[in-house]
Amino acid sequence: MRKQFAKALTKIGLFSAIAIFTAVGSAQGQSLGNKIRVNIPFDFIVTNKKLPAGEYYIGRVQSYSDIVLDISNVDRFAHVFPLTTAVQTLEAKTEGTLVFHRLGDQYFLSQIWAAGSRTGRVIPKSRSEREAERTSGTAGTPGGTIGPDETVSILLHSQ
Repeated sequence: MRKQFAKALTKIGLFSAIAIFTAVGSAQGQSLGNKIRVNIPFDFIVTNKKLPAGEYYIGRVQSYSDIVLDISNVDRFAHVFPLTTAVQTLEAKTEGTLVFHRLGDQYFLSQIWAAGSRTGRVIPKSRSEREAERTSGTAGTPGGTIGPDETVSILLHSQ
């Protein structure tokens, strides 16, 4: 009797763990499940690669993960695959947004937020962005950086 009870308890625990793992995985993976199309009106830099102004698609490289994204222009000749980390906000974004840091005349893609999501993606500062901070004088404070000259946001449209 004890063996049957232990066996049943083990099965219930296993099924519960699988259900929780599946729910967490699917909730995390909803943010960039559909490709996003956006018109970026200025040249910008992502992971040390300069991309020209124009229309871009942003989506996942792998269907189940937002860790690596594919940012490519509509002609598919310019690609970049940045590694990203998750960032969260308390309220879901009503509109998808790209956030850029402007340093001098250079724009660096910093964050990607999909509409309806409380989880966004942050692209770590590249070597070229850190260098631009040093040369523009925004990195000279003892506690770190003062920040970009300007933060620019562009609204996204689902594809």
